[in-house]
Amino acid sequence: MEVIIRVHPSFKSEIGTEEIRVKISEFETLDTLMMKISRRYPRLVEYVLDPTTGELRQDYTILLNGRRMRDIHTRLKHKDEISISPPAEG
Repeated sequence: MEVIIRVHPSFKSEIGTEEIRVKISEFETLDTLMMKISRRYPRLVEYVLDPTTGELRQDYTILLNGRRMRDIHTRLKHKDEISISPPAEG
């Protein structure tokens, strides 16, 4: 089982890619996924998680299969797609 994390092109210079494929277990959640990728992509995790609460940052757009994620404990399924975008400028 695996999920795909797609990141905004503006992150590519810092993390080296726009797409990350990660093998997941049957009971994987977004928070356990973030722990799993934190060694290889620490800056990405810093962007996504609030360092004081460990919850999702509200200023970044994090989508799961096109729907905005609000709960870090959301369970993931095979072939889920997670998209991460920076705050909108304006």
